[in-house]
Amino acid sequence: MKVWLKILVGAAIGLALGLFLPLPSRADGSLLLQINDFILSLGRYALFPLVFFSTAVALSELHREKRLWPVLGRSLAYMALGTLLLVLIGALFILLFSPERIPITSRRETEVIFRSWNDTIANLVPKNVFQILTGGSDFLLPLYLFSFVLGFTFPFDRSVTQPTVDLFDSLSQIFYHLNSFIVEILGFGMIVLSAAWLTQIRAIQDIQLYIQVSVILALAAAFVLFVALPAVLWFFGGRENPYKWIFGILGAGLAAFFSGDSFFSLGLVSRLSRENLGVPRKVGAFNLPLFAMFGRAGTAMTSTIAFFIILKSYSSLEISFEQIVWTIFFAFCLSFALPSVPGLGAYINLSLLCSFYGRGLENGYLTLQPILPVLVSFSALLDVSVGSLAALLVTRHEKLQKVIPPRLYI
Repeated sequence: MKVWLKILVGAAIGLALGLFLPLPSRADGSLLLQINDFILSLGRYALFPLVFFSTAVALSELHREKRLWPVLGRSLAYMALGTLLLVLIGALFILLFSPERIPITSRRETEVIFRSWNDTIANLVPKNVFQILTGGSDFLLPLYLFSFVLGFTFPFDRSVTQPTVDLFDSLSQIFYHLNSFIVEILGFGMIVLSAAWLTQIRAIQDIQLYIQVSVILALAAAFVLFVALPAVLWFFGGRENPYKWIFGILGAGLAAFFSGDSFFSLGLVSRLSRENLGVPRKVGAFNLPLFAMFGRAGTAMTSTIAFFIILKSYSSLEISFEQIVWTIFFAFCLSFALPSVPGLGAYINLSLLCSFYGRGLENGYLTLQPILPVLVSFSALLDVSVGSLAALLVTRHEKLQKVIPPRLYI
């Protein structure tokens, strides 16, 4: 059975189970959510060593072929353009549909775990470089940077570095195959992830208050996936049918939606982008982790929509042009500040927007806390989709794509 079909069937079975499972009395005491956390850990099991060894080898190959800076430049350009496009789409949808106000919450402020940029920079270059190898499970950036530096130094003297390059190449392939095995069994894990997701949705109190918000998020996501991204792929990807490539990342998108975790999805994306989209290791291993950390276009769009809803809920006045420009600018900029937040990026970005805006909205993000699973799911779905397809466009521009017909997709 193909991987995407395993993921789809697993998700469908999990949703069916989630309709009938009892709601947990305590979120942290639910056996289902504990198993859910285990599946998320399993999905990341081979990720960090895979990124470490593969990035160094990929960068070495790109450097040797004089493709490093074109690939990096195009990756950053697509990252910025994709994020800006989705922020504009989010603003357009919220202005067109204009949902009803949501009653202001009386919830107390909850602790939001977020690694500030001071901590981020301090941990990028520790006094002992081996501390990077034992870093936190949500902080891939120091490991990626260390691998980047190693790969950049590999070409200086081939007679000295070639044995290490060969070792890294071998370990990269070993962890890729380990990751491939994990991907093959994730269909079973999707049963748990989707059941846990639906259970959390069912536990939302006064869910009718958030139906319009959820519908707008769903419509915006559908527009991005089936209109905006295909149009971009068609214009910049050589005037070919773009839907075959969107179909190629279907499994990764489903996994991202129900896990809400960009790092969990990265292992799946790494395999599907290579074996469905034809993105070679030298490109995918280099820019897919970069997109997982910084290319949070879906997060930017979701937090834009959510922030406009909060503005409307706190004031009976129409959203002004100044507020629109401010939200677009800061939602765009803050989305690049979340490399250590693979799972709650939309919520963190929304809390930062409320904090920066001030004027009594500092705790406004708590208004949408009940639908946190919905915000996170749509964010992760679009983050993964944009990142995967941007890697494809970079590959096609560099004429490195191995064309794979859809009938051979895994």
